[in-house]
Amino acid sequence: MEKSNDIRGVLERIHNLQSQLGELNGRLRRGKLLMKSQSDAIDKNAATLQKINDEYNKLRGYAKQKELEVTHNDQNLERRRTQLREAKSNKEYQALQSQIAADEAARGVLDDEAIEAIEKADEFFVNIEAAEVELKKSQDLFERTKKKYFEDKPVIEADIVTVSELLKVEEVKLPRDFKEIYDRLVRTVGGKESLSVVENQRYCGACNHQIPINSLAIILQKKPIVCSSCARLLYVPKDFVFERG
Repeated sequence: MEKSNDIRGVLERIHNLQSQLGELNGRLRRGKLLMKSQSDAIDKNAATLQKINDEYNKLRGYAKQKELEVTHNDQNLERRRTQLREAKSNKEYQALQSQIAADEAARGVLDDEAIEAIEKADEFFVNIEAAEVELKKSQDLFERTKKKYFEDKPVIEADIVTVSELLKVEEVKLPRDFKEIYDRLVRTVGGKESLSVVENQRYCGACNHQIPINSLAIILQKKPIVCSSCARLLYVPKDFVFERG
């Protein structure tokens, strides 16, 4: 086992390896989250397309109804015109003429309503085309992301195994007093968050808390100490120079 005289280097290597592990696992996690987000977008776009299709079908149904009303009106007109030609009395003739006049007036209104309904449905159809384009785009994006994720995943997982093995080699070099604190922090806050380097000769690199001089002295005596603010195990960089006052 490596003795504490190289504890600074051991802690630095452990921190670097833990950071690498955090990044590698983060890439896998971000890939999964991205696929989940894009899958949700597909579901949302599919639901939007279905809603638009339903609305379009309602408009088309209304237009067909108006077309049927026009057809029915035309059939009534033709039947009454036939009846008019066959009328047996003046009274019947006059009544049929009045009905025909009313049907002809109604037909103009029905024609306008049918044309308006058809035009409205045709104009609305562009919304279906646009929604289909958005759905296809989201599906294509998801497939590209999924393909890349599963291409990258074996490489990342292999890197995780390699880095984990290197980390184990360094972790066994920790003296017992350091190992106890380190193991506790790894269990409670995670590997990457268990250590922090002293930056600018005086500040915790993780939370920027100013480290007291007596704490720095303890670090230089190669004894374990944690940041009083973020509780990370502290170590100094290779080029650290102790400055009093």
